[in-house]
Amino acid sequence: MKDMELLQYVHETAAMGVLGLQDLLPQAESSGMRQSLRSQIREYQDIAHSSAQLLQAKGAQPKDPGLMARLSSQAMATVKTLADSSDSKLAEMVIQGNNMGVTKGLKHLHDYRGNDPKIRALAEKLLAAEQANVSQMQPFL
Repeated sequence: MKDMELLQYVHETAAMGVLGLQDLLPQAESSGMRQSLRSQIREYQDIAHSSAQLLQAKGAQPKDPGLMARLSSQAMATVKTLADSSDSKLAEMVIQGNNMGVTKGLKHLHDYRGNDPKIRALAEKLLAAEQANVSQMQPFL
């Protein structure tokens, strides 16, 4: 995996994280869950902004998640919370999404063949955020 490929992955993942969490935010029951989701959204926004700046500095346009990915995220959030929209269910969904992100992020970092320390650091920041999100959601289960 080369520089631009990893950087684009980081950008799309962070942008998708923002969209997915924003879909869940209105369903949060407790102020603690809303606060946690907002905090995670801000972290993803920061990573998406940083990755967009790096992409633009390298002459590339950041690609946001496609329409199908966004619609799929919205539909999944709706379907999975129809019968149960408790904070526990939201936490479970956030944990599952972040665990998939951790797995994919680790794989991409192991496959990374570039040598840009800023790109590696940003990918590691995304990975750390996803790991922290899992820990942050566990008390809501």
